Amino acid sequence: MRYKHTICIFLMFFSLILYLPAMGMAAEGSDWPTYKGAWFSIKYPPGFRVRPSLKSRDAITGYDSAFFVSPQQEVEFYVFSPHWSGEPEDIKIDPNRELLVSENIERKGNKNVRTVTVKDKAGKYVRSWIDTQDTLANTRLVFGIKYKDQASYNKYRKQYLIFKNSLQQFSD
Repeated sequence: MRYKHTICIFLMFFSLILYLPAMGMAAEGSDWPTYKGAWFSIKYPPGFRVRPSLKSRDAITGYDSAFFVSPQQEVEFYVFSPHWSGEPEDIKIDPNRELLVSENIERKGNKNVRTVTVKDKAGKYVRSWIDTQDTLANTRLVFGIKYKDQASYNKYRKQYLIFKNSLQQFSD
């Protein structure tokens, strides 16, 4: 009798595991569309528009960076993930339109980590990015977020973290 009870509990547990994804409890972001750059892939929230930006210097086709814009244009995610190091020219500060709010540079082992926040002079947006350069491996990775106000940032923060964590980088 005890043996049957254990099997019954196991079957109920196994059924629950199979049922949870159907209830919308699948791994966060697992059902998101995937964008494939030249040397990376990344998942982005459904409904976002993809805008590839910098063509890859090291691949025949594909891009090293892309922007992902929310449906109401409240927020924009960014990734720069080239094969080797490179320059994310598409997020440079525009001194005619933007003001530097903060900049911090830290050395973590072989990595230089630069955190930057700028704001639009007209108050239309704030954008921040984390630029990580590995001087030993000669690689670079940049993640950024642009948002119209704090409420928009708060609304999309969790999705931004899932976006960042979904990055898969390729090599030769």
